[in-house]
Amino acid sequence: MRPSAIIKRVLKEIYHFLSWFSRSKPAMILAIVLFLLLPVYVFYLAIVVPASSCDSDFATGDTTLIELPGIDPDSSQGILETVKAIGNLELEKAYLANLLELSQQDSAYLYLNLSDSLLNMEVQGVTMRSCTLTDIRVTRRLRCLNQSQLLNWVSTPFMGQADLSTIPKIRYVVKEAPKDTNEAALQSAKPIPPDSSSVYFTLYFDKHLTIEVGQNEEPYDEEEEIIDIYQEGIQSVIRSETMRAILHGSSPEPQILIRLQVSKADARAIYRGLPVHPGLALKLQ
Repeated sequence: MRPSAIIKRVLKEIYHFLSWFSRSKPAMILAIVLFLLLPVYVFYLAIVVPASSCDSDFATGDTTLIELPGIDPDSSQGILETVKAIGNLELEKAYLANLLELSQQDSAYLYLNLSDSLLNMEVQGVTMRSCTLTDIRVTRRLRCLNQSQLLNWVSTPFMGQADLSTIPKIRYVVKEAPKDTNEAALQSAKPIPPDSSSVYFTLYFDKHLTIEVGQNEEPYDEEEEIIDIYQEGIQSVIRSETMRAILHGSSPEPQILIRLQVSKADARAIYRGLPVHPGLALKLQ
């Protein structure tokens, strides 16, 4: 059968279907109901389900992130303390194992210590940059994990998947081509202009972990557009993940978000010193 004949046949079938649909009131009512229910379904998956998963707000300045479930309040204090100590030792063991695994790689990786407010960039166990965190905010979803889930979550190093930033990964300087050798010699002697742009970046890791890092200093007014583009990029990622989940008929998996603040110089050094897919060892307490 020729392509033109196939197209004509398809158009004919579509015409017959539309003719039947326009005459069938039950079919039209069903279509209208489904059309009205679709926005409700999208709203439920995108807004209601994530909001009900303990992920709607942040725990600020609280680094005691583990709450053991199933403990009888009438139990003796000694038993409770023993159980907590065992849980902390298991987390410490997992964290040390992750550090050891990452130290055997040739590329830089991150070590995030929430209890000591430290963010370090290391290479083969050697600290290349140590940053003091001035603010830590963690989504309360982390508190929803029981001891078993938490240990499973930190049992292996986190591996970076993607990132967003207000600055390029590799710095570049635009120069005009010299007219002759004398002008080229003068250009080579000029110092590279200082990089004073505001630094905000987001690292997306596996196991639903997102880390946002921002500078302590207030951004310049002229950089508001760049920061707005960066924030829009974050929202675009959230929308894409939500729509992908909806198309698969499931609710979007809430991210465990950790927001950190460091100095501008530290933020710039960390972001540009890391590889495209960095590893992360996380110490909760």
